Order: sequence, then structure tokens, then C-alpha cells
Amino acid sequence: MKSQPVALKAAEHFLARFTDPEADFDELALEAFRLQAAANPVYRAYLQALGLRPEAVCSWRQIPPLPVEAFRYGPVCVGPPEEAELIFQSSGTSGSLRSRHYVRDRRFYDRSALEHFRRLLGSGPFVFAAWLPGYVERPDASLLYMVERLMEAFGEEGSAFVYPNPDRLQGLAERAHRRGCPFVLFGAAFGLLDLLETYGPLALPPDSLVIETGGMKNRRRELDRQTLHHLLAEGFRLPRERIWSEYGMTELLSQAYTRGGTVFYPPPWMRFRVVDPEDPLGPDRPEGEPGALLLFDLACYWSVCAILTQDRAVRRGEGFEVLGRLAGAPLRGCNLLLESDL
Repeated sequence: MKSQPVALKAAEHFLARFTDPEADFDELALEAFRLQAAANPVYRAYLQALGLRPEAVCSWRQIPPLPVEAFRYGPVCVGPPEEAELIFQSSGTSGSLRSRHYVRDRRFYDRSALEHFRRLLGSGPFVFAAWLPGYVERPDASLLYMVERLMEAFGEEGSAFVYPNPDRLQGLAERAHRRGCPFVLFGAAFGLLDLLETYGPLALPPDSLVIETGGMKNRRRELDRQTLHHLLAEGFRLPRERIWSEYGMTELLSQAYTRGGTVFYPPPWMRFRVVDPEDPLGPDRPEGEPGALLLFDLACYWSVCAILTQDRAVRRGEGFEVLGRLAGAPLRGCNLLLESDL
């Protein structure tokens, strides 16, 4: 059924508040949860399978996270999926199920991505270059959409997707240096390593920022993030602190960034917990003790805010470090997803 005017008015009010640093996170989280528990069929079925009464939840920490696998089995959205303005899809091997995120209102994504970047680095202008093999062929990739929005909002003329042309990348870096603009290179992690291995060291201006995104594994090898960043710093002739990482996924609408290290820091409208994968509503794991990464993203108002990821992580102060994927049996809740006919 079509959305009612009251629901749309509530969404507009939420959109205006969720990035406000003075906003009450718990209040917003519970508002979004109650909407999703009532009007998101997949999430509602999951809560029913858990035997949970939404009215008993009084803190964002008590909100049951939906296992991220749910996005592979059905439309995790409030309202009809055909009303979505965007549909993001995850990458996937041949024959595998791909996650789909039905983005009802792209303004939630835009506000989150742009406001977080602006808070971290300012409004520029920046000269952006994007080296994203494996993504430029996929117009439904959320990473591609994010980089396009950043270029539109904060990019200097000439900012571009440069793969597979290294000369164009070098040319944009030199243009940034001549104009006195910061140079920002977004790149898929192993795409950047392949670039350096194929063409040799590529010296960037000393104030450049390289932001790598993507997993630490490919067909050839697996690296920890610290080693990866060392290789990128060496190859681009930059200080180690000028190599950052971005953490995002199809199922989220906000991103977390490292700031020259290996710890990811989420924006104020995003919370995280590191939990026992068998008991995600139990107590948090102590700082430094690995567990499953649970994320709560207010930008996901029209889908589901609470997500139990498949990432193994540890808390490091106000941020988290990703150690890799969880090994072993699927996360608790996967069977409930399938038994609920999602």
C-alpha cells in the first residue's frame, strides 16, 4: 500500500534530526525501531520468531539486530519495495545470492555520507580520483554512489573515476598540486595494490589522502590492514597517516573511517557493539576481546537500523577494529530467518 501522509511527515521530521549532534540517540533509535517493527514485514516476522514484544524495548541496546543475511532473502524495507528510489546490490560470485538494499529515500544516504565527510575533512574543494576496479562495472554498488555524491558536493572540476588509466590518475594528482587543492584518492584495496605492482611506485603530492575500501582478501593472498597500509604508503610515497580506510556495506547507509590507523570511527548517528555472536543481546565483549560486530545506523530509517554483521571485531576506545570474517557456523538467527519464510 502507498505510504500515508502521517508516516511521510514523520520521516521528514526524522530526516531533519538524525545528524543533529544535540539529538537524543535513544529517542531517535526507538522511533525508527517502532516504525520498522510495525511496517517492515521481514523485520516484523523476525521479531515474532524471537518472541519479542516491541513495546518492551526501551533502549537502542535492547533492539534485536537483524542478521545481515536477511538482505539476501527478501526486501528488508518499510513500505512497498517498488517505491524505492535506489536499489543497492552487493557483489557476489556466480550463482550466489546477492544482498539488496531498497533505499526508499536517497536523501538519508546523501545526508549521512556528505555530513560525515564534511565533519572529518571539511568542504574542500578537493580533487577526487577513484580507482575502483570491480565497481565501475556495477552501477548498483553503494560505494560508487557514495563517491559520485562526494565528487558532486565537494569536488573540484576534473574529479573523476580514473580506472583503468594510471596516467589520468597521475594527471589529476598533479593538477591538485598546481591548484593547491587537497588530492583524495578512493580505491578498492587490492585494486590499488595491483596498480602499484603493475606500474611501480606512484608519488602523490605530500598532502594527498588515500582512502582504501574493500576486504583484505582476494584470489592471491590475504593481508592484515596494517600491512596493506604500509604497502600503500610506500607505493604512493606518503606518510602512513595519509592512508585511511572506509567501512561500509550494501546493507548500511552510513560509513565509518579510520584516521591514519586501523581503528574505524563511526559518525554520531551510528553506534556499534562487539558481542557474542551466539548472544547478540547479551553483554558487550570487554575492550580488546573479539566478537561479532553489531551496528546501529539511524540513516537506515526506511529499512532496518540494527544489523548483526558477519565481521569479527574488537572495540578500541570509541572505535572498532575489524579482524576479518567470523568463522564457523552461521550467526544465531539465520535459521529463524529461513523458518520465517523470508
